[in-house]
Amino acid sequence: MAGMFELFIDAEASFRFQLTAPDGTVMAVSRPFPSKAAAVEGIAAVREYAGMGHVRELATAPVDRFLGSRPRAAVRPLPQRIPVQCQGMTG
Repeated sequence: MAGMFELFIDAEASFRFQLTAPDGTVMAVSRPFPSKAAAVEGIAAVREYAGMGHVRELATAPVDRFLGSRPRAAVRPLPQRIPVQCQGMTG
């Protein structure tokens, strides 16, 4: 069974999506998007890039990324997830 993209509204009223494994494990959480359409475009981009993405090993974490910590989305759960209906999205 394939993973699932889940589109939701976070506590700051921004749209986000997460990629969930078949066992329910959250594998990735997106950045906030200003609209549902923008989030759906983000899902399409992830689908396109992940299928042909290369793996690059970095010796250290890039300085401009997490500034010595994990990404914010991985540190705290996103409260008040409100599922949204997505028409026209097929797996």
